[in-house]
Amino acid sequence: MAVLGLAGCHRAEPPLPPADPHYVVGAPYQMDGVWQYPREDFGYRQTGLAVADPDQTPYVTTDGEHYDPQSLTGRHATLQLPAIVTVRNLENGRELTIRLNDRGPEARGRLIGLTPRVAALLGIGANPVQVEIIGHEAENEQLAEALPGGQHLDVAAAPVDQIRAESLDRPGTGGTIVAAPTGTVGAADVSALMRDLPPDVRQGYVQGGMLWVDAGTFSTLRYAQVAAARTGGRVIPVQDRGRAAWRVHVGPFMNVAGADRALDQLLGDGMTGARIVVE
Repeated sequence: MAVLGLAGCHRAEPPLPPADPHYVVGAPYQMDGVWQYPREDFGYRQTGLAVADPDQTPYVTTDGEHYDPQSLTGRHATLQLPAIVTVRNLENGRELTIRLNDRGPEARGRLIGLTPRVAALLGIGANPVQVEIIGHEAENEQLAEALPGGQHLDVAAAPVDQIRAESLDRPGTGGTIVAAPTGTVGAADVSALMRDLPPDVRQGYVQGGMLWVDAGTFSTLRYAQVAAARTGGRVIPVQDRGRAAWRVHVGPFMNVAGADRALDQLLGDGMTGARIVVE
């Protein structure tokens, strides 16, 4: 936003530093009083509530991109960045593939923050959504392997072939032929993944469901039963990374306000892993 100076002139905001896209997971951090624990998850699928970005002021995102309210991007508290995900509005069935590139949203109890353009395309206000990497595992692994700061796989024994490499800063302007191990990711591939995704809204299925507060997942049934008795919730048997586990759900709630109140109460009672889900 421009600022009016004493002489009646407008002083422009200082320019943003150059974009520097890189791969990041990051250390645990606190946001709105809740500790978040970032980690890689290439098979991620969760439900929760989405929210549109309230502030469109330009800034540099967590993974080094320039924020653009018209881009098909979003914010997530814990997933690796950047990450390519499909977001489905469970109330109208619309779904869209976007790139996560920032931490957030700041409001507790919200699974994902969306740019105004993404929110408009999906018809999002504070809607139940499903967010999943499933179906985009290969692209996300490519980003993790090839972006600065990402994983570096041991490919010393792989055969060498030729690929075309392009600059990340100026995609599509040509490139040079370089030697690289066959089957590895070239800069051209990463450049394509980091370009703006097409606004390809697909009509998926409408999925009913109620709002619940997930109070946590426990590896021992007895501890889950204690948590359920403490919170007034129910115990649900689940599989957690291939192992038997028990999840405690509180609810259901007829509206977002009720789920938010229950979430605040559980967080205040020390259930730091509580979150809103849709089932």
